[in-house]
Formats: sequence, C-alpha cells, structure tokens
Amino acid sequence: MAKRTMHADVMEEQSVATSELVVAQTQAAQLLRDAAAQMTIGLQTLQQTLDRMAPNRGAGAIATAPQGPINAWEDDPFSEATATEDPVDATPIQVPIPVNNNRLLQTQINGPSPVPRIYAPGTADFRYWTATAALARGVNFWTQFLPTGTRWTTFQDPMRVTLVAGEDLNANYTRQFGLRFFQATVKGRDFFSGESPDIACHELGHAILDAIRPELFDAASIETAAFHESFGDMSAILSALQIDSLCEEVLRETGGRLNVNSRLSRLAEQLGWAIRQLSPTAVDPDCLRNAANRFFYRNPDDIPPAAPASQLASEAHSFSRVFTGAFLDILARMADIVGPPTVNNLRTASAQLGQLLIDGIRLANIVPTYYSEVAASMVQADRERFDGRFQVALTSSFTERGILEPAAVVALAHAEVPRSVKQPVPLGVAAVPMAPMLLTLNGESDGYLRTAHDAPELPTLSLQMRYLTLEVSAANERPRYNVAPASLGAAPTSTRTAEDDARAFVEDLVQLGRIDFEPARAVVAPELMPPQTRRPSKKTHTLVITEDKKIRLKRLHFDCWCAGCAAGEKSKMKAQ
Repeated sequence: MAKRTMHADVMEEQSVATSELVVAQTQAAQLLRDAAAQMTIGLQTLQQTLDRMAPNRGAGAIATAPQGPINAWEDDPFSEATATEDPVDATPIQVPIPVNNNRLLQTQINGPSPVPRIYAPGTADFRYWTATAALARGVNFWTQFLPTGTRWTTFQDPMRVTLVAGEDLNANYTRQFGLRFFQATVKGRDFFSGESPDIACHELGHAILDAIRPELFDAASIETAAFHESFGDMSAILSALQIDSLCEEVLRETGGRLNVNSRLSRLAEQLGWAIRQLSPTAVDPDCLRNAANRFFYRNPDDIPPAAPASQLASEAHSFSRVFTGAFLDILARMADIVGPPTVNNLRTASAQLGQLLIDGIRLANIVPTYYSEVAASMVQADRERFDGRFQVALTSSFTERGILEPAAVVALAHAEVPRSVKQPVPLGVAAVPMAPMLLTLNGESDGYLRTAHDAPELPTLSLQMRYLTLEVSAANERPRYNVAPASLGAAPTSTRTAEDDARAFVEDLVQLGRIDFEPARAVVAPELMPPQTRRPSKKTHTLVITEDKKIRLKRLHFDCWCAGCAAGEKSKMKAQ
C-alpha cells in the first residue's frame, strides 16, 4: 500500500505556517524524512508511528500514544442471514486505534473526541469510534489506487463528519457540510445511521468519487447519478473486505462463491429494517440494498422513476443496482482467478478490482451511457495493468447484465489501450513510495487536484422544459469507445443524446419531489411548487439564479437511499 511520508507533512505545514518555529521543525523533520525514504521494510508501521507523533490536524491523526483497542461493528449493527421481526444486534469486534494514513484525505468528526477505549454499543462514544474506524479503513483502502495529490472536493479540510445531524432514516454527502448522518426512532428503537460501517463507507464513497471526478457532482444524467450510488455501495463492500473476521465469515457462508446472498452482499441491514417497518416495499426484504441481484440493464427512459424494491426504476439508488450486481459478479470471478478461497486471495482480488474501478473512472468520459463507458474503460485498463488476466471476468459480467452489448466486447479487442506512466507529483506534495503507475489515454481530468473552490464542471446545456428553461451540466463529453449497452429483444439500442438524458433526469427529480424550487419561486410555475409538508432533507437539488438571470440546476447532496420513495415517512415515525 502506498503511504504518505513525513515529507508530505512538512510540505503541507510550509503552505500554512510561516513562523520560524515551524521552519525549524521542518528542517529537523527533513533528516527523518531522508532516512525514512530509504526504508522498504516496515514502511506502513513507520508511517503510522510518525502520524501519531504529528500535530493533531483532524480525526485519525492521534496526538497521543494509543491506549488500547476499541470496539466497533464489522459492517453493520444488524447481521442476519434471514431477516426477523425483532433482530438482535451483532457482536462488536475489537480493532486497533484507527489511523487515517492519507494527509490530504483527513476527516474530522464534529464534537469532542472521547478517549479511545472499549465502549459499549448504544453509547455515543461507541458510535464515535466505530464511525472513525470505518472511515479510516475506507480512506486507507482507496488511497492505494488514487493519483498522487488527490484531495477532498469540499469547502472544509479536513472533511467534516456530523454523526447526528437531525431526525431522519438517511445519511448524505455534501460539499458544504461533508458527511452527515441522522437518527430516528422506529417501534421504540433508536437508529443512528452513522453507527453502520456500511453506511459510513457508502457516504465516504461519494466523497472519494467526488474527489476523483468532481464533474460528476452536478451532472444532469441518470446513469452518472446511479453510478455515484453504485460506487458508494461498492466502497462499502470493498472496505468491509479489509476485516479478516468478516472475510472468514463470508467465505464460510458462501463456500467461496461470492456473488450470492451473504453478509457481503447485504448492505445496511439495520437501516433497511427500520425503513421496512414504515414502507415495506421501499427496500429489499433483508437489507437496504442487496448486491446479489439479477437486474438487467434497461434504457432508463423506458422505466418509471419509482418502483418497489423488487423492480428496477430510473431513480439513482434503484438503477445503481445494475452496476453493483455486475461488480459483485466480477469480484466473484476475479477471486476464482486469483486462487483458492482464502482471506489473502479474497483481499488480493478486492484490491485489484478497486484499482480497475479507479482506472475506469479516470479514463471514462462522461456520456449518457456512462455505465458502458466505465465498463469499457475497466476492460481496457485490465489489458494494460494486468495483461488481460481478468478480461473474461469483466466482459462476461458486464454483458450478462446488459451493461455492454456483445458487439462492444468485439469492438474493444481492437480499441486503444491506455499506457502506463509514472505518476506526476503536484507542487507541494511529496512523491509516494511504491505508488502504482498511472494509466492514461491523454485528456484525463485533473479534478482530483482541485477543491470545491475551483472544481471543474461539465459544460452547461440550456434545457427547454414545458414549464421553464434550465441551465444544466450535461453529460455531453465525447465517448472514448464505440460501445453501447444491450437492448431487450431484437430492437436496436436507442441512442440517448445529452439533452434527452438531462430532460429525463430533471423530469424524474420533479416527479420524486427532489428539487427545492424556493430560490426561484418568482419564475417557476406555481403548480410545480411542492407542498409545504415536504421535508427539506428530501431535496437533493436546488435552483440557483445566475448573474445573467438564468436558472441553474445544482446538486445539494448525495444520500444513501431514495428518501422520496416512501411517502408519509415522517408522520409514520411520529406515530410510533
């Protein structure tokens, strides 16, 4: 795993401190850095020691020596092979004091930091440390594959984390507030979304993806929004596989056949249970979303914006399950290729798939058929990075889900392959020892180096709706590959333009009540104004009046489930 060296700490301190004392500390640290740079054995242990000795600049950077292990959940407070009416909490595990090893991707939980020790589940101190452990584990996993210099696309650094932001059965990622988790009481039981590592790592996934490709944040596109949700679920799965005890349980439960219903595939079981008490068909029968599904790609224009969990809808969380299902199939097939079903082999497969995901995201251009573009980019990345070792695992999984039509696989055999280049080192950032090579086809975004203050955006498109004209960020980049998703039956695959895609996306938001029209009340048709009873947290988008008096659609946040799909949820909660 590539780790930050002491040099990175020094360079960051130089950028924010000017005192002679800091300069003196920098010079002294240089001596330590030069020695550490030559060490190839025990690098991770050395780095964690240096991190603990460094000034505390965010959660995960421990200012004092560790005082012992902490209690934490593995993946979720609930863990049932078969859902019951009255679930029993899982058994927590003891883990070392969590340390986030990436200085540019630090998090900070709002409020006081309790002393790290064994706390009982159900306490605020337990929730603090189980969330800290999950976030550090997720950041450390993704750090291995990110381009050097990747940083949060947030307005605050470290990224803020609020464990109880209000009353709701939800969680979200926003550039303004970071990660926000909520609390609710259902049938006399208190639920805290931030207590679930699945949910914490899902929301962290949104932040990681926003750091890599900030252009996706405001994209008015069904598939880019759905991929954001899928990446959150994939982040939860891959982060969970970094825990030995969970890997052992998954291998035992599945017999090494990973793409079946298991602890690994069931995401956010506790939150799913709570929502199911209020809206029985809004989520899967055993969790929030199950990656072990059989959904096949459909043109999102041809399916409704909302549907029971057993059916596919164009809403982002529902449609995300197509790509997530393919991902779990790929993981299972890659694990078989790596070797026998052992913890080490499973972890190796998870790391190699994580690398291909990051490669695919960086190489893919943003188009209406974004699933196919990312899939093709992953296939081509495997040809360069792993000499095509996982080509069959990738192409068979993507074609079986309809993400790539069979002809696309043939086309990719003759398409350009990315080349490996040494990672560029941004000014003020230290080179990372043993950093993987970067794949390029030229023209990749440098958004990973930006923050929310200068994040790149997609070109705007003026969208003429029946009721108003909107400026939207359209998925209208030029495709890298001549690929397309499959179609049902003998009919040819429809070609969606960026304008068609954006119009369908906006229509879905309106029908689901997810746009805050209030800022543009004076210029929006009154009949579109939502009822006053609608909850503000359900709004994922807002309208902004630009300097030239145009109306611009902007995203507020990504959340962890389709909150607008369960009507009357708050009133039901109050009736408990």
